[in-house]
Amino acid sequence: MMNWSVIRIVVVFVFAGALYGFAKKNHNKREISNIKVYFDDAQALFIDEETIENLLKENMADSLSFSKYMLDLNGLEQMLNENKMIASADIYSDIQGELGVRVLQREPIARFYDGSYQYLDKNGDVMPLSKLYSARVPLVSGFSEEEITIIYPLLRTFYKDEFLKKHIIALRKKAGKSQIELSVRNQDYTIDFGTTEHIELKISNYKAFYLKAERDKKLKDYKTINLQFGNQVVCTLKQ
Repeated sequence: MMNWSVIRIVVVFVFAGALYGFAKKNHNKREISNIKVYFDDAQALFIDEETIENLLKENMADSLSFSKYMLDLNGLEQMLNENKMIASADIYSDIQGELGVRVLQREPIARFYDGSYQYLDKNGDVMPLSKLYSARVPLVSGFSEEEITIIYPLLRTFYKDEFLKKHIIALRKKAGKSQIELSVRNQDYTIDFGTTEHIELKISNYKAFYLKAERDKKLKDYKTINLQFGNQVVCTLKQ
């Protein structure tokens, strides 16, 4: 005898599966109606929405009339990730046919000149300047692009420290030497930092000196601050 209850259950599952497949097929064939770009950090834009939209359209046949199932989302993400202003991109589509793009920009930590001005980002990679925004980062001079890797740990340390990030405005390589000289914001003195050895110790010494000199209101009296002598901070007064 046939078990009609079992047959009914099977028919329901087959019908539900067919409906799901039909709905998914129609969903995938839905045309892209819009592109929406979201920036994880929109405070400073090195690349804008229009540029990203144009990059996507150039790589999507028939632009916005292209069906969702014909889009290679991974390929589009890879294309955006190859842009020198973008750290990572995540692309998705919703049921309304909107193509969403989440963009994380690269973060510069210094600007340097080696034939042309470029940025160094927080991962130690070179990135071009932007026409949209100029980052407020230290200017590095005297170091070639190849030598930037030498001072990257120091620049990275400055970037991660909220005080130094605003305080240090320039790094220079002394002529014919591997010594580093720093300029600071709103002060006349320079800092002889020496090499990139013992970075944390030198920074700790400088902060202790700065706090005391600021408290004593003597910062304006100094011409140079030398951090190359272990636990000592050697200062030269203005004449």
